[in-house]
Amino acid sequence: MIERALDFPPSFVWGSATAAHQVEGDNRHNDWWAHELAPETNAVEPSGIACDHYHRYADDFRMLQSLGHRHHRMSIEWSRIEPAEGQIERKEIDHYRKVLASLRDHGMEPWVTLHHFTLPVWFAARGGFSEARNLDAFRRFVELAAHSFGDLISHWCTINEPTVHAELGYRYAYFPPRRHDEALAAQTLCNLFRAHTQACEAVKASAALEPQIGITLAVQAHEPLRSDSEADRALAARHDAESTGACYEALRTGVFSYPGRAPEEIAGLRKSSTFVGVQYYSRVRYDHEVNGPAMPDLDHRIVTQMAWEIYPEGLPSLLRRAAATGLPVYVTENGVCVDDDRIRVEYIADHLAAVDHVRREGSDIRGYFYWSAMDNFEWNFGYGPKFGLIEVDRNTLERRPRPSAHFFAEIARTGRVTPELVRQFMK
Repeated sequence: MIERALDFPPSFVWGSATAAHQVEGDNRHNDWWAHELAPETNAVEPSGIACDHYHRYADDFRMLQSLGHRHHRMSIEWSRIEPAEGQIERKEIDHYRKVLASLRDHGMEPWVTLHHFTLPVWFAARGGFSEARNLDAFRRFVELAAHSFGDLISHWCTINEPTVHAELGYRYAYFPPRRHDEALAAQTLCNLFRAHTQACEAVKASAALEPQIGITLAVQAHEPLRSDSEADRALAARHDAESTGACYEALRTGVFSYPGRAPEEIAGLRKSSTFVGVQYYSRVRYDHEVNGPAMPDLDHRIVTQMAWEIYPEGLPSLLRRAAATGLPVYVTENGVCVDDDRIRVEYIADHLAAVDHVRREGSDIRGYFYWSAMDNFEWNFGYGPKFGLIEVDRNTLERRPRPSAHFFAEIARTGRVTPELVRQFMK
């Protein structure tokens, strides 16, 4: 529970986030749809109709507007626009123009992500981002997007969580293409920063509005299970260097550095971004005896529906490191999947306290997006995890704002979080 009022400046950005595949429904031409339906899939259920946001977007935006949101982060689905290489579906471009115009009509600024995990099947079949030769295809898509939507979008997010795409897809075989190849995962991560750089160049060259553009990074607090164990500390440090550290250093220096690999300078990277997105949920503690993550502290911490420990204490240092890149910082995802909405209220307050603390120290932190606007398809976990400010009935798809949605609306309206407000919504 926060102990004092938190006050944010009038310019501070408040919003929530979604991703196309997780809410639209029937994204049939991407690698995730194929993955969900494969006989050997590790996904607990297919995405199917998702939240049918593809058809219900106007009503969803109306609800978000009523809840005080003035910014909204979403993604556009490359595989809808280009289901086969070189086959451009103009009706899908028209659809996304209507979506973006609707956002603006409902008083919200669009923050648009160009790649949020899913790949067109044809692009995935060629090796996706693991092959440098494929980056030209992504750049062509970005150029098309910038030309088609650049008069409607002022804020662009190029690559969502590059470490998640690289590590879970190519190192740990959890996401498609389910590979076990550490070297290929590192190469994919490097290529994603190349793709980010090229995307920035393409958007700046083609968009009608002067764009703000950045990459959104999944960051975790990598900590030793035992602080007095040198082996645990070394394991945590190595994993940090392979993920959070590699990403921050790439943005700060323009050089992709990864343990065991020769550093690679990426031309244009250091000056490509105008902001960096931080996406934080939890920490990972490392135990050298199992050569990997330890179990969450079930005795002293609340654990979410995805077995993530609630740990706001890990956010401040990660925000400081983001600010050390020299870029303005936005928290582009932060949220919790629980049934008890009172936990969600406290989670938001505690993490905003961390943001407020680091901002008051002098770090340039300019906004906060809660993940997610509504309950959605949570990748391999399916529809079990409930992240949404808005509850979605899986049988009827009816939307119902949770009390936390009204709590967040009051914060967005006033820019203020008080202990009294938290207590009011935790009754």
